[in-house]
Amino acid sequence: MTHEVNIDALVRARDAFDARGYVVVEDLLSSDFISECREEFQAIARCVSSTIGDEASETESFWGRLEALGCVVQVNESTTSDAFDADVNHRANGSRAACRDVVSRALTRVGAIGTYATALLRTEDARLFNDQYVVKPPARGCASLQMSCFAWHYDSQWCHDDVDWTCAPYVSCWVALDDVSEENGALRMLPYPPAQAGASHRERANSYPDRDTLPSPLDEDGCEIGRLLTMRAGSVVFFSDVVLHCSGPNLSGSIRRAWMPQISAGPVVRRDDSPVSLTAKLASL
Repeated sequence: MTHEVNIDALVRARDAFDARGYVVVEDLLSSDFISECREEFQAIARCVSSTIGDEASETESFWGRLEALGCVVQVNESTTSDAFDADVNHRANGSRAACRDVVSRALTRVGAIGTYATALLRTEDARLFNDQYVVKPPARGCASLQMSCFAWHYDSQWCHDDVDWTCAPYVSCWVALDDVSEENGALRMLPYPPAQAGASHRERANSYPDRDTLPSPLDEDGCEIGRLLTMRAGSVVFFSDVVLHCSGPNLSGSIRRAWMPQISAGPVVRRDDSPVSLTAKLASL
């Protein structure tokens, strides 16, 4: 259900990832795999919202619940849940019975997602750090317009803004489950500024302009900086935890879905060594 990954493709992807902070791998996952992902999302969403259904009123209510969740549906249990265990493979141990085996296998060391993430991070200790769906309902007014819009940010800024955390590098693996365009809220990436050869991701990101100076995706004049990532369903963008990105609202008439597991180079922990989220080794999945 995934397309074959070869060494040359991994090397090209790693070079692009190191230079820009992200790389798009077109058509990495098959249409059958994407169908499994969509069904997994629907099943997990039913666990989150009892209002999901086929009637128009129920669909509207479900969209509102998604927006209340920040357009993010977690696959793994919350760290505050009694069922949470950072070291356990939540997909295999029943915390989410709705998980599909085909989807889960993509995260292993030999799966399509795991293979790329491990190569990009240059690590033998790849860990599944987070597992979530990012889903934008159609904008139906000012409130939903704002809720489905993500301002410029980098994924690990929660860590760098707080002295209580230590953050291992990680990669977000954003899997398009629908064709993605500017109309329905595509990602917009700001590639790293030019840097000396061999500069780390953190060193490259330190040269970014202040986030407050960047235009909002909701600006009337539009947001033209960076690279808009128009992608087909089944394509994947892998991006560093320090690359700046944003996305606009979903102005189409249909829901826009993405699966986004995050994989780290070693565990992401607090300063007392307690886990921030998952720490399951890809080698054991």
